[in-house]
Amino acid sequence: MAASRLELNLVRLLCRCEAMAAEKRDPDEWRLEKYVGALEDMLQALKAQASKPASEVINEYSRKVDFLKGMLQAEKLTSSSEKALANQFLAPGRVPTTARERVPATKTVHLQSRARYTNEMRSELLGTDSAGGESP
Repeated sequence: MAASRLELNLVRLLCRCEAMAAEKRDPDEWRLEKYVGALEDMLQALKAQASKPASEVINEYSRKVDFLKGMLQAEKLTSSSEKALANQFLAPGRVPTTARERVPATKTVHLQSRARYTNEMRSELLGTDSAGGESP
């Protein structure tokens, strides 16, 4: 069954959000939060469609959107140890969903944010301003 325009737009925006989440962002950056809100709206509309995709596909989309929401909430915490702890409880999605996706993007984002928070904690503990080398 061919994907609807709404589903294609959701997948494109989801990929863009995962790419943005993987980057080190300015704390004042507002776009990702707005995009994730739009993803939630699109997901609800997709669930309401008569010709919606299979339930496993919708569940995977929901899991990825929930992961991005949780990641944004973790970034708003004040201390890096709280951020790291919140990051540990995020579910980055399951094994690859398509044949061409080797490692899920959410898993990559999860690992990068974990490394970033670990570097922040190390900097706080050692009293340095910058975390030497950023992880990929």
